[in-house]
Amino acid sequence: MRIVVLYSLFIYSLLFSGCKPFDNAEPVPAYVYIKSIDLKVKPDGSQGSNSNDIKDAWVFANGKFIGVFELPCMVPVLEKDSTLITVFAGIKVNGQRNNRKFYPFYDIYKKMVFLQPTVIDTLKPVITYKDAVNFPWIEDFEDLAVSLEKTGITSTIDSLNITSLPSEVFEFGKAGNRFSGKVDFRSKIGTFENSSIGIYDLPRATSDIYLEVSYKSDVPISFGIYPTSGSTLDFGIPVYYSFANPTEWKKAYVRLSDDVNTTANIGKKFRIFINAVNKEAKPSVILIDNIKLLHF
Repeated sequence: MRIVVLYSLFIYSLLFSGCKPFDNAEPVPAYVYIKSIDLKVKPDGSQGSNSNDIKDAWVFANGKFIGVFELPCMVPVLEKDSTLITVFAGIKVNGQRNNRKFYPFYDIYKKMVFLQPTVIDTLKPVITYKDAVNFPWIEDFEDLAVSLEKTGITSTIDSLNITSLPSEVFEFGKAGNRFSGKVDFRSKIGTFENSSIGIYDLPRATSDIYLEVSYKSDVPISFGIYPTSGSTLDFGIPVYYSFANPTEWKKAYVRLSDDVNTTANIGKKFRIFINAVNKEAKPSVILIDNIKLLHF
C-alpha cells in the first residue's frame, strides 16, 4: 500500500509541475503602426522640395534593432512601458528592390511611447535633412531658369523647356509647385542629353554622394556623371537606368559615390547628365523636377 501511495504522489508531482501555463508562455508584443514617413524641408528653398519616396522604416526600440519594415507597417515590439522608438527612413538605392538602405541625409525620428502588450500605438514620423548636408545643385524650375545645357553629342532633341501645364507639373499646386522641366521629342527618333551647367568638385572617400530626381517619361531614361578635366568632358558614366514610366511620377535616389571615387577619376570634377532615346517616330515626352545633388 505504501508503494502505491508513493507512486501516486510521484505521478501527481510530475503532473502538477507541468501545469504552469505562464512559465513557458510566449511573450506578448505591443505594436507600433507606421503608415508613412513624411519629409519636412526649410521654407527658404535651400533644401528644395519635400518630394520623397521613403519605402521602409528601420525600427529600433530602446536601442535594440527590431527590423526593416516596408511601409505601411505594423511592428511588433517586446519592450513594454516607457520605450524610446527610433525610426530611420529607408529608400531603394538606384531603384533596386534588393538594395535598400536608410538614407544617410535624413535625420532620425525619435519618440517615447508607453507600450502595452496587444495595444497598437500609431506613429506619424516627420523627418528633416540633417544640418550637415550640402546641396551644391538644386533645380526645381520654379525660378523659370534652367541650369542644364546640351552636352554636344549627336542629338535630335537638345531642348529642355519649362512647362506650366497642370497635367505636366509635378504635384501641381502642392507646396507652391508651378513648373517642371519638359523634353518633347515631337514624334522624332533621336537622343536627348543635357548635363548640369555647373561643374562640381565632389568629396572623396565617402559613400554619401547622391542625386535625387523626380521624373515621368514615355521613354527609358538614365542619369549619370561626366568626369571633367579642365573644360574637356570625359566619357559619360551612366549610373541609374529606368524603363519608361508614362503614367506616374517616379523618384530616384542615385548613389554616385562609387563612380566618383574610382582611381580613374582622381583629381576630376563632375557634371551630372540626363540621357534618353526615342527609338520610334511617335509622340514621346520627358517630365523632370526636384533635382538635387547632395553630400556631406
